[in-house]
Amino acid sequence: MESKSKLPLIAQRVASILLIASSFFALYTSGFGLLSAMTQRSVHWFFMIVAIFLLYPMRKSREVGVVDLLLALLAAASTLYVTFTWERNALRIADPAIWEIALCVLGIMLVLEATRRSMGMAMPIIAIIALAYAFLGPYMPGALKHKGFSISSLASFIYTTSEGIFGMAMGTSATYIIVFVLFGSFLAKSGAGQLFVDLSLAATGRKRSGPAQATILSNALMGIISGSPVANVVTTGSFTLPLLRSAKYPMVEGASILAVAATGSMFTPPVMGAAAFLIADYLSEPYGNVVLAAVVPALLFYLSLVIYADITAAKNGLTGLKREDLPDWKAAFLDRGQLLIPIVLLIVLIVNGWSALKSAFWCVILIVVLAMIKKSTRMNLTGIKDALVAGSKDTLSIAAACACAGIIVGVVSATGLGVKFSSLLMQIAGNSPILALFLTMVAAIIMGMGLPPTAVYIIMAALTVPALTGIGIAPMAAHFFVFYFSCVGAITPPVALAAYSASAVAHTDPFKTGWTAFRMGLVAYIIPYIFAFNPVLLLQGGGNILETVLALATAVIGVFFFTFASEGYCKGWLHPIPRLLFLGGAVCMMIPGMVTDAAGVAILAVGLVLGRFLKGSPPAKKAAAEEPAEQKEV
Repeated sequence: MESKSKLPLIAQRVASILLIASSFFALYTSGFGLLSAMTQRSVHWFFMIVAIFLLYPMRKSREVGVVDLLLALLAAASTLYVTFTWERNALRIADPAIWEIALCVLGIMLVLEATRRSMGMAMPIIAIIALAYAFLGPYMPGALKHKGFSISSLASFIYTTSEGIFGMAMGTSATYIIVFVLFGSFLAKSGAGQLFVDLSLAATGRKRSGPAQATILSNALMGIISGSPVANVVTTGSFTLPLLRSAKYPMVEGASILAVAATGSMFTPPVMGAAAFLIADYLSEPYGNVVLAAVVPALLFYLSLVIYADITAAKNGLTGLKREDLPDWKAAFLDRGQLLIPIVLLIVLIVNGWSALKSAFWCVILIVVLAMIKKSTRMNLTGIKDALVAGSKDTLSIAAACACAGIIVGVVSATGLGVKFSSLLMQIAGNSPILALFLTMVAAIIMGMGLPPTAVYIIMAALTVPALTGIGIAPMAAHFFVFYFSCVGAITPPVALAAYSASAVAHTDPFKTGWTAFRMGLVAYIIPYIFAFNPVLLLQGGGNILETVLALATAVIGVFFFTFASEGYCKGWLHPIPRLLFLGGAVCMMIPGMVTDAAGVAILAVGLVLGRFLKGSPPAKKAAAEEPAEQKEV
């Protein structure tokens, strides 16, 4: 009994050693040169899968036991087999031996189990359905029919080639993702998270919507550190929700703003929850180009959320925090301001053409050096060790998602399902771009309700992007379209994970918070359609500078009036007729083009004129509480 009780502690210590080794391996190869693709990916997955089995027991209610240790050993053996034999397997003519096939099958099963432990059942179930489709091809109806595969051929293809588990997604996890997660981990451990919150509050706290705007700004900054909406909700919510409550900000709206801002961090450059690296790999584009394309949509999204926050404050007659309740930005900057240098340097290096990996590597080193300047940020050996462990640990679920997605993408590639799905999508859409985009959106949102954005994007990119580019959507716009809707599932009812997490932290009604977050995030459902048809908002399309500036200016105006229409409030409650005109004019303004801009200006002008004569009234159930706020201006 005594030896058994020590197993969890032993497992944790071994896992910590593996995670530290994983971080050193990632940093070394990013700074001094990557290994061959299969070696880099298999070594990375070796660290990840063994750590998963050592840290995540078979059942959450139990501690790590003998079975978990046995599975960790089997995972190590099956992964090291790939590391040391992939070159021979690539050149092999004869069929693999029975024991090799068994090892491949075991490796696939262990990937499914590791994903279940770290992410839940949803993704493994999709992967199992994909595998079943590969075997049952001859019995499938119509266009879904294919020749089928034997266990030996499919297992070998998925587990020993760069088309399956060790495909592009795993390659991105083994290179870009883990290094940038480490960058965020070192920032967090050195105290940058508190710096972000303090600066955000100091900058916005005295405004009537100050605490809400601090929530928005801190989440945008936290996107550099964390690639998870739920993680951002929990991290920033612990600082900002008490301030919202003390400022008497409506907590349903406050929790909703927190959830939407945390979701927006997923498509906020430069990290974008690791998707920027995947998009760059898919398109063979420089990472800096992808980051640049993400800037304008992210700014428009956060602009709309800032307006929502201020309208909510205006409707409730709120005022800003007192000066004495605000953090001292000068003290915060003097205390931790040096930690902003690596962030700025990272962006500058990437924009100037440096490799993203080398940029991240040197910026991690710089964080450690700069943290040593002040006692409050200084990282001792324990702090550095914790950052190394946390960085790789935060990558576990992402790596598992990439591995499991590799199974699905491998089946899609081997069976030709991607081509068939694209053809089916076109048949249903009747070659209508709008309908094709709508069906893609629905599929991505549904998958995004149960899977993390990165996993949804990998699967949807394989299935739908070829179809979208086939009907004339620019490749960059097609990938961004898919990724945006992979993210917004986190705030889309009935399964809005980010909103429900914010509701749990704020102790609000989950259902009401979910729908409020959905309403506040509506701009994120519109912008992708706009850049899908005119990629000028992605700074693509080759237009001149004047056209680009005009498109951005009109989009900003459109976001303002769209938010007014959505909330039904602009210097007071809006009458339904001006509200409807604001909505139509806003959409026209957000669509780039002289005709739509002219139509938008005309519609908004009519709406503004009618708004002077037609006065709205607050909802009956809120009239008493909100009457004093009607004269507050936005």
